[in-house]
Amino acid sequence: MGFGRFRTMFRREPTRQELYLRLLRGLNIERDYQAWIDTWENYQPALAAPGPPLPISVLLAGAPTDSDRAYWSRVAESQGSIVIERIGSRIGQELRNAIVRSLSAAAEYVVILHPSDRLAAPAPPRLQAAADAAADAPLIFGDEDQIDRAGRRFAPWFKPDFGEDLFLCQNGFGRAVFFRKAVLERLTIPEDDDLDTIVYSLALQAIATAGHDPLHCPGILVHVSGDPARTPRARCLYLDGGPRRAAVERFMAKRASCAGATIEGPDPHGFLRLRHPLPAQLPLVSIVIPTRDRSDLLKTCVDSLDQATDYPNKEIVILDNGSEEEATRAYFASVSHRTDLRVIPAPGAFNYPRLINLGASQAKGELLVTLNNDIEAFEPGWLKEMVAQVLRPGVGLAGCLLLYPDRSVQHAGVIMGLSGVAGHMYAEAAVDDPGHAGRILVTQDLSAVTGACHVMRRALFERLGGLDERHLAVAYNDIDFCLRVREAGLRVIYTPHARLLHQHSASRGSDVRPARLASYTWEREYMRTRWSRIIFDDPFFNPNLSLSG
Repeated sequence: MGFGRFRTMFRREPTRQELYLRLLRGLNIERDYQAWIDTWENYQPALAAPGPPLPISVLLAGAPTDSDRAYWSRVAESQGSIVIERIGSRIGQELRNAIVRSLSAAAEYVVILHPSDRLAAPAPPRLQAAADAAADAPLIFGDEDQIDRAGRRFAPWFKPDFGEDLFLCQNGFGRAVFFRKAVLERLTIPEDDDLDTIVYSLALQAIATAGHDPLHCPGILVHVSGDPARTPRARCLYLDGGPRRAAVERFMAKRASCAGATIEGPDPHGFLRLRHPLPAQLPLVSIVIPTRDRSDLLKTCVDSLDQATDYPNKEIVILDNGSEEEATRAYFASVSHRTDLRVIPAPGAFNYPRLINLGASQAKGELLVTLNNDIEAFEPGWLKEMVAQVLRPGVGLAGCLLLYPDRSVQHAGVIMGLSGVAGHMYAEAAVDDPGHAGRILVTQDLSAVTGACHVMRRALFERLGGLDERHLAVAYNDIDFCLRVREAGLRVIYTPHARLLHQHSASRGSDVRPARLASYTWEREYMRTRWSRIIFDDPFFNPNLSLSG
C-alpha cells in the first residue's frame, strides 16, 4: 500500500498525515536556496498535541574528525532521544558486522550516516509525527541537501513520494533514510564499500520484507557532507547505478509489475533503465487522431507513423472534425485505398472528448493511442516502449517525453496544481537538462501525463466511460482521465524512452485566446472542484517546490 500525503491546508479537520506535513510551499524556483532556508526552513504550523521525541539511533560509519566528534557529542547531549553509535572507520565487512552488533541496543528508528553528515534540526519532531501517522511503514525517508566543511548548505534534493519505477531506476532514497529497527533486524546487511549503496539495498529489502511502501516525510532531514565543486546539484545525479544493480534485480524478482523486465545501464548520470517485455504476438494498436484541416500537420504525423515507427500491428483512425480546405480533401482521397487507415466524419463544434470517444468506438485494437495531429515520430521504438509499459500488471496508462522541434522539452509529465490546476514539468528545458534530481530522464509514476499521446487498454477506456464530453470539452479532459485511472487503482507511467516531436497547439490554438477564455475558465473551475485534493497535494511533487511556474 502507499501513504497519501493529503497536505491541504484549507480543510478545518486535518488528517493525521496533514498534522505533520503542513509545510507552506517555498518559492525556491524564484529564490535562491539560502533565501528559502531563511524564510521557510523552520516554518511549521503548531501541532495540536506533539508527542514525546522519537527514539533514534544514529550509526556513524567512517572515520570522524575532531569537528565531527564535537558535533555528535553536542547532539547526544542536547537530544536525549538520540543515541550516537560509532560503528567503524571502514566500510564493507567491518560495517556489516558493526551494524549487526549495534542493532541489539538500537532505538526504535535507525539511520546510518557518515560522521561528516549532519542531522537537520527539524528532523526529530517531523519524524515523530511521521511515525505516529504511519506506524506500519518499514522506513521513513526525507529530503536532504549537502553541507560543506564551513557549514554552508547547497544543492537541495526534494523528493517525491515513493514510486517503484523512479526509485529502481535511480537511487531515489539518498541517505536520509530512517529504518524501523524491527524491520532492519530482519534484513541481510550487504557487504559493500559504498555507504549509499548499503542504505539503498537495505531500503529495498525493507519494502519487500514488510510488504508496505515507505513513507516520505517532506522536509530536509539530513545534511550530507559534500563539496560544491564536485557535486553542485542534487546528489541523485552523482550516485553510481552500477553497484545498485544486484539489489534492483533481487527486488524486481519479487514484484509482479517487473516480471520479465531486464536492466540496462547505468547511463552517464548513474540511472538504470528497466526494459519490459513484449509478447511474441504484438496486440493491435488503434491510433486515434482528431483533425480539422491542417493537412500539412496531419500528413507529417501519418508519414512518421508509417516510416519512423517500427510497431507493425497498428491501425490509424482519423476523426475529421469538419475540414473544409481542398488540400485536406485531397489528402483524404490519397489515403482512401488503405486498409489500415480510416477517415471518420465527425462534424460539429470542436469537442475533443467527443472526437476521441467516437474514434475509440470505431477502433478495433486491444490498445488505444490518442495522438494529436501535430505529433511527429522520429525514433522507431517509441510505440513498442509505450506498449510494453501499458501491458505491465497494475499499469493503466502511459505517456511519453515530448519535444519541441528545436528539441527542448515540451512535456516530461504533468504536475497537479502547477499554475493553478495542472502544468507540464520542465517545459522549455534544454534537451540535455536532466531536471531536478534527473526526473526528466527516468521512468516514473505520475498523477497525469498529457493526452497529446496517451496509450492505454481500450477495455479500460470503455470501463471508465471515456473522456468527459460534458464538462471538459477542450481543456483538462486528458488530466481528468488520468486521475480517474489512478482513482481506479491503476498506475500512470511517464517514460522518457519514448520521444516524439510536438508542435503544441499548432492546429487548435491557445486555450486563453478571447474566443475560448470563458469556457476555459469554466473547465478550470470544474477541475478545481472535482479534484481539489490532488490539485493541492500531488504525491509525485514535493511540497517544498514551487507551484507558481
